[in-house]
Amino acid sequence: MKILINLSAMLVAISCNSQVNNTRIIDKNNASAIIGDEGFFFNNSIIGSAGYEIPKGSGLSTIFLGAFWVGAEDQYGDVYFSSGHYGSNFTPYHLHSGPIANSGQYTSLDYSNQYQESIWEVTKLEINNHISNYSNVGYSIPQSLLDWPGNGDVSLGVVAQLAPYIDNNGDGIYTPSDGDYPDIRGDEAVYVILNDRSGSNPNSLGIELHGMFYQYNSGDYLNNTTFLNVRVINRSNTNYHNYKQTIFIDFDIGNYTDDYIGCNSANSVAFGYNGDENDEADAGKPGYGLNPPCQGIVSLSHDMHSFAYFTGTTQAPYELQIGGIDVIWNFMNAKWGDGSPWLYGGLGYQGSTGVSNSPTNFLFSGNPNDPTAWHEGNINNPNGDRRGIFTISEDILSAGTSICSDYAFIYDKSSTRLGNVQNVINIAGSLRSLYNSPFVFPCEVESFNAIIEEELFTFKLFPNPSTGTFSINLEQIDSEGLLTIVDLSGREVFSQLILEKVTEISFPEASGVYVVVFQSNQGSSAQKIIFE
Repeated sequence: MKILINLSAMLVAISCNSQVNNTRIIDKNNASAIIGDEGFFFNNSIIGSAGYEIPKGSGLSTIFLGAFWVGAEDQYGDVYFSSGHYGSNFTPYHLHSGPIANSGQYTSLDYSNQYQESIWEVTKLEINNHISNYSNVGYSIPQSLLDWPGNGDVSLGVVAQLAPYIDNNGDGIYTPSDGDYPDIRGDEAVYVILNDRSGSNPNSLGIELHGMFYQYNSGDYLNNTTFLNVRVINRSNTNYHNYKQTIFIDFDIGNYTDDYIGCNSANSVAFGYNGDENDEADAGKPGYGLNPPCQGIVSLSHDMHSFAYFTGTTQAPYELQIGGIDVIWNFMNAKWGDGSPWLYGGLGYQGSTGVSNSPTNFLFSGNPNDPTAWHEGNINNPNGDRRGIFTISEDILSAGTSICSDYAFIYDKSSTRLGNVQNVINIAGSLRSLYNSPFVFPCEVESFNAIIEEELFTFKLFPNPSTGTFSINLEQIDSEGLLTIVDLSGREVFSQLILEKVTEISFPEASGVYVVVFQSNQGSSAQKIIFE
């Protein structure tokens, strides 16, 4: 039933905007995720089914769909909002593929040829091979590197610099034949560029949204993780305040009819999990069975501002589809559709059983392992289909500036049903600690000159992956320094003073993913290394 309903809504959304949702699949680790270029992701829009399969190849999935929402107010308090979503209530506000351009160019053949399919996929293997061979006779540059949108078409009104890249010769022009290459994270990345001006959105902000989905092929919990970096650029002349950025997420833990939802504000993580001990098959589609997994989303760069669930019914005030932009904006600002505050306890709404008079930004914020905490199991809420909105906040998004944010989609099925929830909470805490370590996951810099300068101060590790012995090469660094290695919890596990250009390191710790940080009087830089 859910497949048919959402397929119908998806087709309405696509036809109303004369857009096609072009997709790529990122599957470098244990998760296989479908990414689209119309503002929503983790969904197979062709058949209207879930698009976040984990384990890869199992036919099982934990997320039906995710989508970007962006909202803010101007100096007069007027609300501006844009979104990627399959529901008809959001159709006027849709994000679309491609960058901001001159208003008359969106329907042009030149714009369509370049940006109608505004999604790109690159692997680290392709990049490393290019770095080693771009100047060799007979080397053929991969199409993925040739297509990378490092430069925008200024004749269409697109900015000159779009997606991040390493400028090998510093000329400010992305030219792979000169040794330039995409600046991606992870072992594989899918990059999308969206805008809210090419459609007919009456409340568009004039933003460009750049999203990089990426994965690491690892031997630990990173192997079940998909990362997301988001950069929202205000290309309008309006200064916005009360900026809210939301990830809409429709959790479907296998069989979607028996799920719960919750969050942990201390670790800025929200999660979906099975409402009972057995995830049964649904209409011929397999379930996860006993000890079903937990799927989470964690904000790495920002504290979670708010998290709420809403129903898939027409029951006010819990349903977003009742009303227009005012209802949506209320939800993004920790209010129900009717403007009343979310309240701690019960179902979070005034008058519901067990509710208090205390406002909260986080619904079902108790740990499901605690029988006294506020969670769905403790209030005996019937399990079922669960959708949520995960929001971060910034005070200001000025004209010409951008906001960078990072997320991770995390998963665990190594324990019992509720043990998996605890593990996801713990993983979220570890990832946030790692993110806050210097030089590990910095949000992308604004200036391509800064990217060039950063690339000039770097080092090489080989072999990588390693069996425990590796070398550090400081060819581009003029001074000695200190090498430290930290694990994914942010704990320092090794350090050594480096005095030579090439130094061999013997690493005694366990296998897994670590971060190597080199510090000298020139600054600091970091790289990931895998020990097998």
